Amino acid sequence: MRDLFVLTADQDMLEAMQSLLRRQQSLGICEIQCAFSRHRRRDPGCRADASRRLRPHLREYRYALVIFDKDGCGRDDASREDIQSEVEQDLRRNGWEGRAKAIVIDPELESWVWSKSNLVPRFLGWTGNYGELQAWLNSGGLWPTNANKPPDPKRAMRSVLREKKRSVSASLFSQLAGSVSLQRCECPAFQELKQTLQAWFPKAAQ
Repeated sequence: MRDLFVLTADQDMLEAMQSLLRRQQSLGICEIQCAFSRHRRRDPGCRADASRRLRPHLREYRYALVIFDKDGCGRDDASREDIQSEVEQDLRRNGWEGRAKAIVIDPELESWVWSKSNLVPRFLGWTGNYGELQAWLNSGGLWPTNANKPPDPKRAMRSVLREKKRSVSASLFSQLAGSVSLQRCECPAFQELKQTLQAWFPKAAQ
């Protein structure tokens, strides 16, 4: 059996995960082989249909990850944790007992962009440092004082790109995931992802 199958909600997330999982040393895991796919129904599809989509891979992969945004998944009334639990229960019923994990990003993938690193403004086309970018967003009402990150991370990111006449692309998420320090992202979903990977694929003892 191969190591890991990753189902994502869209191409941005797929390319981000491809870059992230190449950083096995930074993640604190052993070397693994991964396959990736995106659900044609995006976030709602991952939430409601992951078990059917993963069924063909049940005996091909040791583990499976399902990753999608809370925003737009169709369960505004539920918490991130409750949505994850619902997806994982369905996966267990369909043969993935102890071998599958749902990661729901609240509110969306752009939450992972706002890691305190000067690489972030550089990839977004901003000429100043992270603090200067934060101040500019604060002046526009997009980043409240004393908040760890913008409350609407997608709007903040797109405002910066629009200011610099750049467009959103999956390759941008790939570049960020492949370069920014993994120690600085405080998003609970990201921390849960790291912990899951480290439990599944621990580094060999030196």
